[in-house]
Amino acid sequence: MSLESWMAFVGIWILAGIPLGPNALNCIATSASEGFHKSLLCIVGILLAAMLFIFIVSSGFSVVLVANAKVFAFIKIMGAAYLIWMGINLWKKDTTDLQLESAKSISRFEIVKNSFFISVSNPKAILSYGAVFSQFVDQTQPLNSQLLVLAPTALCIVAIIYLGYCRLGLGVGRFLSKQKRLRMFNRSIGTAYIAGGVAILGIESSPNSRISP
Repeated sequence: MSLESWMAFVGIWILAGIPLGPNALNCIATSASEGFHKSLLCIVGILLAAMLFIFIVSSGFSVVLVANAKVFAFIKIMGAAYLIWMGINLWKKDTTDLQLESAKSISRFEIVKNSFFISVSNPKAILSYGAVFSQFVDQTQPLNSQLLVLAPTALCIVAIIYLGYCRLGLGVGRFLSKQKRLRMFNRSIGTAYIAGGVAILGIESSPNSRISP
């Protein structure tokens, strides 16, 4: 891969990763409530999901998902249900005795697990990975050697972007030192998760959402 192609890939991947979405909201919310160092575990879950997407794309499984509309639809529905479940939990979360600086209510495993499932809740991400990666893969060259460049680059960019969102959560955490503000924040994030899940379900139920083989 030429330096010019690599730099183009870096630019496109940064632009694709910066927009605020469920992953970013999760990093900010976790950093605000659990602390910056613990929120870094969100990045672990996101990177695990990213590695899964890269594996799926490189293995050609994304073609199967596009061809099989029922499988694709099932994955989307499960992802939407998980987002809604996360949102309901945030609405129900008790902040009565919460002290932000000492709150350790979520286990490390739960943080990684939640981040992973939030990442994979939108299977269209697989198509996004495939769309971007395919633009920079030379079919005349060995695929593995190209992935050894593209995959680590993509994962590093993802980690840096979400590290920034975790840092952003520090400022949010200071603002949320009051119980009322924290409750409003949790419910706002919860509403965003629920709205995202409902939107996915709504799109899936639309006749125009069918994927043609």
